Amino acid sequence: MIVIVRVNKNHLFLKTIRVPDVRCPLCNTRGQMEMSFYQLQLEAGWVRNTKKISASVCCKNCHRDVPVVRWDKELDTCYKAEKKQITVKTSFKAGKIGKFLIWLNIVFFGAIFLLLAGIFIYHRIAPKQNAINREGQVRQSAQLATSPRPGDLVLVYLFDGHKQTLFKITAVDAASDVIKAIASDKSIDVPADASEVPATDADFKPGNETSFSMTDYRSRRFTAPDKQRVGNIQMIYRK
Repeated sequence: MIVIVRVNKNHLFLKTIRVPDVRCPLCNTRGQMEMSFYQLQLEAGWVRNTKKISASVCCKNCHRDVPVVRWDKELDTCYKAEKKQITVKTSFKAGKIGKFLIWLNIVFFGAIFLLLAGIFIYHRIAPKQNAINREGQVRQSAQLATSPRPGDLVLVYLFDGHKQTLFKITAVDAASDVIKAIASDKSIDVPADASEVPATDADFKPGNETSFSMTDYRSRRFTAPDKQRVGNIQMIYRK
């Protein structure tokens, strides 16, 4: 957050000198001119005294100020010569408003930095956490493959169509070495956890029934009862 405030220009009085033998451009009188010098000060939420010096000229005879556009060569030469002799002190000081604005900007940009740092850290840590969860699910899948149960969800990569399909086991017949399941018509990625599997009972509709070999299932292979391999088992989930 950058707050823009109005900058005021102040002119700090330095000194006044007589300008002898210089003609007034307004009344043509000589020896009646005075030149005053000022230091430019900038003020907003802070105060800064600059090196810039300006001057004004007044005629004591006609009692009028001579604008800069009416200065002749003599006045301009006198101003430049005297200006070189003046030494000014520069300074910078933050006022109450300035200090408030500085802290406001520090807090604002600090919050932005922390937000970006948090997003960066999250994106570095989250993938690692997902990888750890995925490794745990792979180990669990290997254990579940040894003892299939009705209700288990099996994510299979099918060679035909090159797609991943989710199956729900409906029956396990160890005597005939057959597992029966219903395929979902939903296409999903590989979730890292069973709770993340986007599947409901409505996703497994009658008509999508199939069966596969229980022996090959334990080896994470998806084969039909006639031993024709149709895919690989990616994950097994048990809710």
